[in-house]
Amino acid sequence: MAVVLDAAAHPPADRADLVHEMIAGSGVRRRVELNAPAAAVDVRAEAWRMGATQVLRTTGTGLTLTRTARDVRTDAPEMMAIALSAGPCTYSVRGTTSELDADGVVLVDFATPYAFAHAGRRGSSFTTHIPYAELGLDVDAVRAAIPRLASSGLLPLVRGHLVQMRATVDLTRALIVSAAGDRREREVLHGTLRARVVSHIRAHLHERDLTPARIAAVHHVSVRTLYNAWGDQDGSLADWIIRQRLERARRDLALGAGAPTISGVARAWGFVSAAHSTRRFRAAYGVSPREWVHRSRSGGGPPVRPS
Repeated sequence: MAVVLDAAAHPPADRADLVHEMIAGSGVRRRVELNAPAAAVDVRAEAWRMGATQVLRTTGTGLTLTRTARDVRTDAPEMMAIALSAGPCTYSVRGTTSELDADGVVLVDFATPYAFAHAGRRGSSFTTHIPYAELGLDVDAVRAAIPRLASSGLLPLVRGHLVQMRATVDLTRALIVSAAGDRREREVLHGTLRARVVSHIRAHLHERDLTPARIAAVHHVSVRTLYNAWGDQDGSLADWIIRQRLERARRDLALGAGAPTISGVARAWGFVSAAHSTRRFRAAYGVSPREWVHRSRSGGGPPVRPS
């Protein structure tokens, strides 16, 4: 892994220009707008390669990336990207705008104009650039998949894989310093607390007593420390847990394996009652679980978030 940019290590007056230079040197022409005053910019970007595939992780100041029709005519990289967001953002392509929550996944066709924007002053994304030669597919296949990504039963699997990739470097660092008895152990473990909490939550989503107090106790920290480590990038911890449960319930209802009942799926993912899960489901997706079952099994596509 190489640190491509750590804006906070540079004078405030230079930081915005450094972000623009980083984007300009990425090999894909895009316009960038920062969601903070120039002096407050603190973008950090890390990159590494896996064969012909490049992975880029950015954290810090939120930004908007726009690739225009003119940009597309200027360069035409023979690659696509799959991106994982770590907080609310929007993705606009071919006249359609999608709203994404934490761990939202999008495909990017660099031969088509698009805009990707973090919703707040801070944001984070994890992007993998894959050459078409490595993918073994052409641009038409990617374009056909972009608007239908949520309908694939493989999406949760791929999302989980990307989330684990995102945490690999931080967790490996924590493993090494804890095993070596390094003096930085306390600092590094605190820095990976959020990643460890996410992993714990995903493994215990089905348990109804998965509360902040219990999570804090498992990780030997106070609830206050847990909340500080979580931050506000993805909304509250409790709301994030609900969103993860809703996503898994949505997937199970769509797949219909074993003809699950709505109440059975709600119980399986830790909701206290079917009524509670139904209220949350409608608020998140704009349709009831029953309507979603009918729509997904009749080929009507994924639920649409209310605007």
